[in-house]
Amino acid sequence: MRFKKIYIEITNKCNLNCSFCIKDNRFKKEMSFKDFEIILQKIDKYTKYIYLHVKGEPLIHSNLDEILNLTKKYNKFVNITTNGVLLKEKINILKKYDNIRQINLSLHSENKKKSYIDDILNCVDELNNVFIVYRFWTLKNNILDDRMLEYLEKIKLKYNIDESSYKKILEGNNIKIKENVYINKDKEFTWPSLENEYCRENGFCYGLRNQIGILVDGTITICCLDSFGISNLGNIFNDNLEEILKCDRVNKILNNFNERRAFLDICKHCSYKERFDK
Repeated sequence: MRFKKIYIEITNKCNLNCSFCIKDNRFKKEMSFKDFEIILQKIDKYTKYIYLHVKGEPLIHSNLDEILNLTKKYNKFVNITTNGVLLKEKINILKKYDNIRQINLSLHSENKKKSYIDDILNCVDELNNVFIVYRFWTLKNNILDDRMLEYLEKIKLKYNIDESSYKKILEGNNIKIKENVYINKDKEFTWPSLENEYCRENGFCYGLRNQIGILVDGTITICCLDSFGISNLGNIFNDNLEEILKCDRVNKILNNFNERRAFLDICKHCSYKERFDK
């Protein structure tokens, strides 16, 4: 079994406290680069692409340079999703690594103290050959709020976007605005939790098919949204990944999704699977 991507939560700490992000009482920590290398060794044959988050802000990691150096050592392509607050501070580190494939900039993130949009737009110019995605991911009724519209206006000026193209951006969801530069808009979703009111057994998901997640403590999850580790398949530091992926529970999860049913309770309480109904 190979995956299109594996999410590795190098830290569950964050420098913001956004209202749309699900709260948890997990112990806050960052993964040591030694533990990160153990993970890279164990997942080496399972994917070429790693994402440096589940929850948390990856650029906050105190050993980011060493982390990225290990991804280069193990020939992994890297995707980074960040709120962009530390992009200017970390830009010289990021520029060193040609295996960084994509950086997603979550412009829907909430920072009430200061706007970093100008710093972000200036830093993007220094990230050659990296796919840049400006994300607006918490839309309600597909409507951009005033802050998002302000950011889009700045993007419009930076890239000299004409009125016709700008209208397409406002109306569309995934728009290419320049070579390797995109705007991605999406509606707000409910994070999976056994405590939320949403519960639906029917549905399909690519969890365990295209991806798995590894939390900062080593817990293996079926996807990038299970930040609590409720789907717990084992621990990457203690268990054999090959044996885990062949176990009966994994087969039941996959077989049920093949029949468009959720096997795990956490999946029944996840509305994100509705996006794959089409």
